[in-house]
Amino acid sequence: MNFQKWEATIYQMIEASNREAKEPGKNRVLTEWRATLTKAPHNLQPFQIDEIVREVRRRLTTSPQYPSSVAQPQFSPAPSAVMA
Repeated sequence: MNFQKWEATIYQMIEASNREAKEPGKNRVLTEWRATLTKAPHNLQPFQIDEIVREVRRRLTTSPQYPSSVAQPQFSPAPSAVMA
């Protein structure tokens, strides 16, 4: 799955999880996000939501504290798109 389209959502999920001090709170946040992503306008399939949540969990474990004060990451187009 290409997470670039969902980067802003993933970042919001990470920030919401980081506001919770304990693991049960983090799980609750991700459960709430799962419910949100099933509704319109997203209408994601369950497997797509699972992939997004897995990516959030992976990022939380590899870099557990994303700073809240940092602006959301900005992405530039792929080099091949610029050269075309």
